[in-house]
Amino acid sequence: MINKDRVPTKSLLAYSSINIGSAIFESPMPMIIIAFYAQHTAVALASMGTILLFSKIFDAISDPLTGYLSDLTKSRFGKRKPWIIAGGILGAPAIYLLFSPPEGAGGLYFFLAINAYYLFRTLIFVPQIAWGTELSRDYNERTRIASYNNIIMLSSQALLMFLPVIVSSPILPLFDSAEFSPEMMSFLGLTAAIALPVFVTLAVIYAPIGKAISVKREKTASVLAIFKTFKHNKPMMFFVVADIISLVGLSVFMGVAFIAMESYLNIGEKLPFFIVTVTIVQIVSIPVWEKIIERFGKHQVLAVALVIQAAIYPFIFFLEPGPDVFFPFLVMGAFASLFQTPGPIAGTAILGDIIDYDILKTGTNRAGTYLSIFSLIMKGGAAIGSSLGLFLLAAFNYDTKGGINTPGSEFGLLFTMTIVPFLFLVISGVMFWFFPLNARRHAIIKKRIEARAVRAERNTES
Repeated sequence: MINKDRVPTKSLLAYSSINIGSAIFESPMPMIIIAFYAQHTAVALASMGTILLFSKIFDAISDPLTGYLSDLTKSRFGKRKPWIIAGGILGAPAIYLLFSPPEGAGGLYFFLAINAYYLFRTLIFVPQIAWGTELSRDYNERTRIASYNNIIMLSSQALLMFLPVIVSSPILPLFDSAEFSPEMMSFLGLTAAIALPVFVTLAVIYAPIGKAISVKREKTASVLAIFKTFKHNKPMMFFVVADIISLVGLSVFMGVAFIAMESYLNIGEKLPFFIVTVTIVQIVSIPVWEKIIERFGKHQVLAVALVIQAAIYPFIFFLEPGPDVFFPFLVMGAFASLFQTPGPIAGTAILGDIIDYDILKTGTNRAGTYLSIFSLIMKGGAAIGSSLGLFLLAAFNYDTKGGINTPGSEFGLLFTMTIVPFLFLVISGVMFWFFPLNARRHAIIKKRIEARAVRAERNTES
């Protein structure tokens, strides 16, 4: 039996190709940018911290506003494509300027460049994910869409991390080393500035618009009114709490693990290899997870994966620092990364089902607004987790700059990197297990939405 909601593979590849250009916006590149400005510009560290804090406040305004306005957009290209086009065209020069600061660039330059960087990331990311939920309303097909999108995104990130190695190798000796020097960063910025509009254009031309279905005539509502509706959307509130908890736990681990590799395990020089390896594990496992999610359900698989991922972290306690520790640490990181993979796939697909629930309750498609909230959840959870990890290290008096640490301080590092994420991820896993929307309930929601949409169309014609 042919699934009428199935999106052709070539359309999914076109839709996902945006990530090839926009990988420059994704982790770990923002962390590399911050380290680069700290080492090669005149921006003071305290000023940089203040600017980055302000950028999160700016995100709290720009993300919901972008989603809200994209929901209201009406054009021959649909609701989402005009915003992605704007992000791709305007984002190109912003990326180049951020990656090519003039000699002696100070706080004002960093302030303008980094906020432009985050703004154009929002203009692309929020409408793109909302667009993905509108390509199909099928419960399992949404998992397939998210899988393709994540494969292309992770592959692009891995390629971006390998690019400095490629252009400093005997094969293509453009640079003397793979270090993120001013010349290398400028090269990466120029490459991304060219790639971004090219791949945005390919997606806009070849990927279908999708269908932003509503079951009654859309009315303009204030952003405040839309936020108020969230408290009546129980699946959304459930998802927000569970997802923030998991993101905090994951961010505590990631933030402290990079510090531990450098200052405790003494394998900091192998960080790029670690990042690329765990990314490849995720890429290879996505098709398998897609089938598992389709068989057992989104929130059930996500719940079990979170608990298993949490159970891996405490084994790091048994590792002894030194050159021989890298392989066992890499194996643990790879296994944890393997069970981290269902998170973005299932999470994005679940959010599409939550949007359908809202359409049924309110009669209006607010995919852009909901996806902007999802974007804020991701940024907020990561910021909270990173800060919590640093605060705990400070509380245990752990010295990250090469000083001598007491056994108590080292215990604090390991406790923060293992037990704290364990607790957060287990709590989130238990919550996701009891998430209220499953395949059967979504099928009912979908059927009712489509029936009401047909009636609304008939009433409009008459």
